[in-house]
Amino acid sequence: MVMLYEKKELLPQLSAKNIQLIYVGYNDNTETSLPSSFHCHDTHLEIQYVSKGRGIISIGSHLYHVGAGDFIVYNRGMLHDECADPEYGLWFYNCGLRGLQLPDLPKDYLVDDTISPVLHTGESAAAIRSIFACLHEQVRRQCRQSSVVCPYLLCSLISIIQYQVPHLPKEEDTLQDMALIGVKNYMDQHYMEELTVEELSQMAHMSVSGFAHQFKNRSGLAPLRYLIRLRIGKAQQLLFSTNLSITEICLCSGFGNISYFNSQFKKFVGMSPQSYRLTKIGKETF
Repeated sequence: MVMLYEKKELLPQLSAKNIQLIYVGYNDNTETSLPSSFHCHDTHLEIQYVSKGRGIISIGSHLYHVGAGDFIVYNRGMLHDECADPEYGLWFYNCGLRGLQLPDLPKDYLVDDTISPVLHTGESAAAIRSIFACLHEQVRRQCRQSSVVCPYLLCSLISIIQYQVPHLPKEEDTLQDMALIGVKNYMDQHYMEELTVEELSQMAHMSVSGFAHQFKNRSGLAPLRYLIRLRIGKAQQLLFSTNLSITEICLCSGFGNISYFNSQFKKFVGMSPQSYRLTKIGKETF
């Protein structure tokens, strides 16, 4: 008989009693190619598993390049966003859960703030993907007693992440990284303003060409396209969460010209603002 663990190696087990699955989804390249607005979840934890492709994830003030097999943790209240690599695309599972309480961590935290929120799953990738797929199937098919089954699947998933996937400390930022992060944070807060690449490069203490090149390497988008993406993300949010007119949303999103707004929105999203609003009516959001 082969023992799984010696007695001295036994670790605390999670209880499914208080863990609640809020949502689970599978996002293909069609969905992830659209711009999204920066957001956080104040009431729950979100986790993701990249099944295919590449992308750039923004978590707090840091940017992470992710690919197939990576597991991403968005602790409760953490501002985040994802952007697919336009050449490779991005496919991922994600789910939201609440009620997780791990030793020495705040409620609905999976990793400490000193640990990188992007975990490379390695040999555990197949098991993690299978659990996500099973969670998604349970909810999609509305399987009998799925509300009972899903918390146990989540416990298995979290246990694998806790004990079988390496947890690495966050990498220290270089001076150039810190300068680029500072400019990105400024853009995130002032995207309604008319910012130029020249002004932004001065903030980063870099040449215009050097700043544009380094910014694109880190974010996946040229500086001005990144600004437009922020504005489009704001417009998307307003389109399905308010009754403002398209013209009002245009102005509230930082666009001064309705024709330019319509053309850029269609370029990024693949449909007009009005069509986008109609596709979102009646759909549940979290």
